[in-house]
Amino acid sequence: MSDYKYSIIIPHYNIPDLLMRCLNSIPVRETIQVIVVDDCSPEAHTYKEKYPELSRPFLEFYQTSQGGSAGRARNLGLEHARGEWVLFMDADDLFADNLCELLDEHVEEGPDIVFFNNRSVMSDDLTQPANRDFYQYLFKEYEETGSELNLRYDFYSLWGKVFSRAFIERHGIRCDETMYSNDVLFSFMAGHLAGKIRVVDEPLYIVTQRSGSLASSQFSGKAMSLKECEDRLDVSIRVAQMTRKYNIPVKKELHMEHSWAMRLHYPWHYLWRLLRLLPTAPRMFMLFLRRDFRTVLRMLKSWV
Repeated sequence: MSDYKYSIIIPHYNIPDLLMRCLNSIPVRETIQVIVVDDCSPEAHTYKEKYPELSRPFLEFYQTSQGGSAGRARNLGLEHARGEWVLFMDADDLFADNLCELLDEHVEEGPDIVFFNNRSVMSDDLTQPANRDFYQYLFKEYEETGSELNLRYDFYSLWGKVFSRAFIERHGIRCDETMYSNDVLFSFMAGHLAGKIRVVDEPLYIVTQRSGSLASSQFSGKAMSLKECEDRLDVSIRVAQMTRKYNIPVKKELHMEHSWAMRLHYPWHYLWRLLRLLPTAPRMFMLFLRRDFRTVLRMLKSWV
């Protein structure tokens, strides 16, 4: 039997003031386990002394043994989760004021995942709306068509969802232990494997927009680092492979979104990644040696 009804897992790196704001949006309740996992922040050893919020009841503070991966922090949080339901949260975001009411009303035994809507605000002024409402169209589409397909497969973030912990453990679903896009495959596999889901078109989660966040470069139009390009491209190719394996009729736009920067700024790295990851790589390599470039390009085109 679970010790808590809900476990909220928060990976954190070096934004303690925003983390405290995040924690203040979570009510202190004996039914809610809060798990903060610090990913080797430089001053983490001073946090408990500086921030009394970390000593609140029902909160547990852990640290990863090796930094550089929010996915590793989330997986460590899952090892300590004891709630019936699991929620993931980013340390610079917030929950809606009526979090408990929404959870108690809509989360009950039965579904494997409950999808909640979200809204976005500017981090430095929470009264100002931001433009990170990029999943709201999925709820509108669901309302209009009743189809769960795109909610299951195109809602790549972990926040805004409530997962049955029994479901996660039964299937052994975990995050990639990378810096970027570590939640994409988790979300994709959870959406694919879930039996019953529930969709609630009310904002449970508040996404903030700020410069310097891991997500900011993806939507800013600025050139990504090679590391970011590699992480995002690797996972998008794996998602594309799975859509083919399971014959899932979803768009393959994720690969386009995550590969344009590498193609533009790191073309040889891009080609090497494709050749190394694609199941047809051996055949493509032989065709390349034979200078059958037209066939190689046609095969690549089917993935990009």
